[in-house]
Amino acid sequence: MEDKKKYLRELEARKNNTLEMLDSLHERLGASLFSSLEAKEEASAITGLSSEKDDSPSSLYEEKTRLVNEITDSEESIREIEADLHHLGEIEAIISRKEQEKNEKNREISHLCLDLGRLILSNPGFENFTSDFEQEMNELSLKIDFQQKKIEELDNSEGSFFTRLTNSVKSIVTKAQLTKSEAALDKFCRSVGERFLLHDAGLIDNDEIADLRERGKELREKQNVLNEEHAKLKTERRDTAEAIDRKGNPARRISEFEILIKKAREEINRVHRRFGSSICKSEWQDYFLKYFTETEHDLADKIAALEESINITDSQISTTKIEIAIDIEKAEIAKLKIMVKDKQQRITDAQDAIIKMEEQIADAEGRIIELSGKNNNTKTTEKSKNGKNSKAK
Repeated sequence: MEDKKKYLRELEARKNNTLEMLDSLHERLGASLFSSLEAKEEASAITGLSSEKDDSPSSLYEEKTRLVNEITDSEESIREIEADLHHLGEIEAIISRKEQEKNEKNREISHLCLDLGRLILSNPGFENFTSDFEQEMNELSLKIDFQQKKIEELDNSEGSFFTRLTNSVKSIVTKAQLTKSEAALDKFCRSVGERFLLHDAGLIDNDEIADLRERGKELREKQNVLNEEHAKLKTERRDTAEAIDRKGNPARRISEFEILIKKAREEINRVHRRFGSSICKSEWQDYFLKYFTETEHDLADKIAALEESINITDSQISTTKIEIAIDIEKAEIAKLKIMVKDKQQRITDAQDAIIKMEEQIADAEGRIIELSGKNNNTKTTEKSKNGKNSKAK
């Protein structure tokens, strides 16, 4: 029986595999016929077939059309979201380039203003403009001169080891102070140059200063244009980002549409499977046979062969199940016969025991009778003795 059960499991596994293959062929047949009819613009051959059944060609075609439209709409929505994100990315890239250009222009203007400030402050012809800056310039220059001389003295000092060590530390501190003073002087000169660009200096005799001033003005104009463009781009970026956020998180929305598309495609596959199965039935097969291409005929032949194989397997499964059921009944009968034989043996043993006990009872009763007879004889003898004794008295 175990061999038959194993065989039954093999048959059922074979049937399941065949059913999966059959579903796949039904799906391919349904998809192929839908596509070929649509390509020939003969979809009316399907839509005209109405039925109360859910699997009617008309209802299945309507369901597929709805699912295809759902996929198309979802894909269009994803493209719109991606287009918005791409546009936002382009704006971000342009802003990044504009910021880089702004930084470059700022560096150019900074260097130009530094050179311009130094030239103006060192040129006596611009005393009318630089008079307001002379005191601060002199203070910074004197401070730098003092620190430079002090460093020179400390570096050239002589004395004991500890004296040289102390002076070395002082030199390091003074050099740091000198660096700050020089930076302050550069900042001051740059500030003077920036103010001169805004100052109405009129005609300038110095060609180098005039050239720097002209270049500075051009850079300022370009910088202003860049600032305006940068501000507009930042506004556009903000407006675009807010518009995207109002519709919801883009990544989550794309994920939701992708899930809808995946489910719709899976449902379309089921529609193809149901359509392929329905046109293989006698109700629709003859009608659609005239629309079959060579591909559909080949699929229909394979489906028929698999269905025949399933019928044979079903018959084998049914036979095997009956044989297993018979074996189960036979096993039950054999078990009951053993139980009956056991019970019968117990009855036989009980009957033998009863006979033995009845014999024992009979023996006991015989002994009782025997003992009772002896007892009566004893009583008679005693009475006789008693009677004789009375007469003697």
